[in-house]
Amino acid sequence: MGSSSVLWQPQKIRADLRIHTSALPTSLIWHQTDFHGILFGCFESDQEVQEHPVTMLTRFEPGGFFGLHGHPGGEEILVLEGNFQDETGVHPPGTYMLNPEGFIHRPFSDEGCLTFVKLRQHGGKTRQQVRTNIFELPWQTGTVAEIEVQPLYEQVGYPEKVWIERWQPGTKLSNVVETEVKEIFVIQGTWSDELGDYPTYSWLRYAPNCPYSPASKDGCLIYVKTYPADSTTRFIVGEDFRHPGETDV
Repeated sequence: MGSSSVLWQPQKIRADLRIHTSALPTSLIWHQTDFHGILFGCFESDQEVQEHPVTMLTRFEPGGFFGLHGHPGGEEILVLEGNFQDETGVHPPGTYMLNPEGFIHRPFSDEGCLTFVKLRQHGGKTRQQVRTNIFELPWQTGTVAEIEVQPLYEQVGYPEKVWIERWQPGTKLSNVVETEVKEIFVIQGTWSDELGDYPTYSWLRYAPNCPYSPASKDGCLIYVKTYPADSTTRFIVGEDFRHPGETDV
């Protein structure tokens, strides 16, 4: 899955929300990090925004770990392979977590794991913490009969919505138009549109008012997230935020 490269440095990658973009897992460059046994494969990043928001795959080698840290702007984690571990327990594949600002932990993985991660995109101190497993939640009938849904996050006062969709084989839609930014991460199977096919662990972002025609020949399971293109709450980090052990100078 992709190739290894140099040490990760904050940078701008697929940062323009007005442009439809996508990334296949084979196109990722795996960056080494300062943390033991941790590599990043980045889908989107913008070092010019406060605290540097990132969407990526994070790979823990067996025994890989982070030091104790907090999360300015919060984080989302979806465990894809192996067991992700921290002070709250052992989290198997399918575990979804939204950790708001103020949450601190020391993640590690004894056996190694792969996670889909969104950092610093959930500003606001009153966000609810979420911890669940998408393989254990019940399915709901969506607006299209061939597509079932699992709501994961929606909160009054914040613009983001997160859910899982399960597409039946042969599902096709025509000329879908979004009013907000829509992100998709393929958890299982293959998602397609008029521009191509996107296998497991692909990431896409559709811009508002840009029609597309999605389909899934063999069925798929996808993470979906929407938010306004002009959202101001998404990247808010309080001026009083401090990492564990950090004090005012």
